[in-house]
Amino acid sequence: MQEHDLLATSWTWAGTEPIAERISAVGAAGFAGLSLTLGDLHEVRATTGFAELRRILDGAGIVWVQLGPLEQWWTCSGRTAEQDADRGVVLEAAATQSAWQVVVRADTTLPGISPTAMVDDWNDLAGQAAKVGAQLVLEPEPWSNLPTVERASRFVAAAGHPNGGLLVDAMHALRGGSTLASIRQGVAPATLAAVELSDGLLHTPAGMTLAEESREARHLPGAGAWDIPGFIRTVRDLGYDEPWGVEVRTAAHRAMPLGDALRTAAAATRAVLDAADAYGTPAAPAMPTTPAPTSAVDFEPPTARPHTSPRRDADTGTPA
Repeated sequence: MQEHDLLATSWTWAGTEPIAERISAVGAAGFAGLSLTLGDLHEVRATTGFAELRRILDGAGIVWVQLGPLEQWWTCSGRTAEQDADRGVVLEAAATQSAWQVVVRADTTLPGISPTAMVDDWNDLAGQAAKVGAQLVLEPEPWSNLPTVERASRFVAAAGHPNGGLLVDAMHALRGGSTLASIRQGVAPATLAAVELSDGLLHTPAGMTLAEESREARHLPGAGAWDIPGFIRTVRDLGYDEPWGVEVRTAAHRAMPLGDALRTAAAATRAVLDAADAYGTPAAPAMPTTPAPTSAVDFEPPTARPHTSPRRDADTGTPA
């Protein structure tokens, strides 16, 4: 089987231990990358400093560093001085940690800003991130103004900044109404910059909103009802390679000692990656059926053309 670089997202390695101990546990479990939250960054900046953080990351063998997510990075009346300070800390950390990516969220407020009004701010921030060596990536969520990965891909492509990209999170994509087919057709390969893996139940648990499920019911890859090997092959066909983000959030996972939880998450993820490597077209497990909060499949269908071959058209993800 192939070797794969894994990245532990912030919830996967969250805990009460000092950050140095937690980073060491991430590396010991076989992860080559991790995500640092704003809380982590503010804590480190106020205590040990970013130079010491880089030394700790190097000692743990961490080569992929992802920062964020930033919120309300666009011009709006609700943006606070604290959020502007967050941007400064993230960019400072990106420069000192040789960060791979800076992650931003879409607008989760109501009624929400028009994505068109976010383009100039997106391009400004993408340029700032480029100056410190990091790529800017957008993580769409079903309850945001960019609720599907297809729509978010069109936003990134239309904005046109060469340093902007898209993060495709398995839970957000599949609970947002996307299918493997719509992801394949509706995500422009040039926009795909990061992928996060988790698994879920066939239906959103009773009494939970989609946002609550995202926080509390992200199961180990391969432990739920979704075709995660198929999802991996889909994004790989779009050109994605490494690293593979791992985001696990369940009460049982949080109850485990951190080292055990990280080793379990890494082993489960490597198993589904091996499954994706090992066979062509498996019998797909049942996929999520929870109604999407927006129109179910949100992608631009390709223009009718003579049929030539079954391969994917490369241009179907371009913005309308």
